[in-house]
Amino acid sequence: MKNLLIIISILFQFNAFSQDSENINTLKSNLNLPGYLKIDIGMTFLETKNHSLKTDVFPSRSIDMYYSKPLFIGDNFSFNPGLGISVDKLSFSNDVILSEVVDIEGNTSIVIDSLSNKPEKNSLKSTYLSLPLDFKYYFGSGTYDKGRFFVGLGAEIGALINSSTKLKQTINNFSAKSKLKKDFGVNDLKYAVSFQIGVGNFNFYYKKHLSNLFGKNSLPTNESINPNINKVGITFSLF
Repeated sequence: MKNLLIIISILFQFNAFSQDSENINTLKSNLNLPGYLKIDIGMTFLETKNHSLKTDVFPSRSIDMYYSKPLFIGDNFSFNPGLGISVDKLSFSNDVILSEVVDIEGNTSIVIDSLSNKPEKNSLKSTYLSLPLDFKYYFGSGTYDKGRFFVGLGAEIGALINSSTKLKQTINNFSAKSKLKKDFGVNDLKYAVSFQIGVGNFNFYYKKHLSNLFGKNSLPTNESINPNINKVGITFSLF
């Protein structure tokens, strides 16, 4: 209890001092700007050169939800760390699906299965715990990020939470659906760079993954190319 009273007393004295000092009060306002709950909605492109997986543009979507707090260095430049969840969905345009196969010795390998019937849906979804880091430069006059035009560069790193495939097809007039949650060789870590342009808390973005879709030792059987993911979309804040 005694320690708590000492801490409260120190905080009270610091607050009184900050009110008397214009410079300290300005610094405090810079660092205590409220954060934002942000959402990225975009389309996911798989670089499919010489790879068995081909993707449809519009059904392949991504959605990221994360909390971000701008920290201003001066009036026009901000550093924006964040933390959230990133979901990447790849919808395949050719009649294939990812599968895990275990041989008689218990070794697991990833294969790209060809489907005998054309599917209505065949996709791969990966969910990551994501840490985005953005740097933004603002133009024009105004208060920090309030309605100002900006350009930004960013980076992102993510740790895989889970991955799954979804398959829907009609066989002999019977609709069959399956959803499997497995590893499927998806990379445990993803990292990307991004470019943003926008106004206030709304922007367009382009994001390029520098990491491969599959892990280094988890490439599907008979595949020699490990593809990357690119994304384009919009970002806005809920509050």
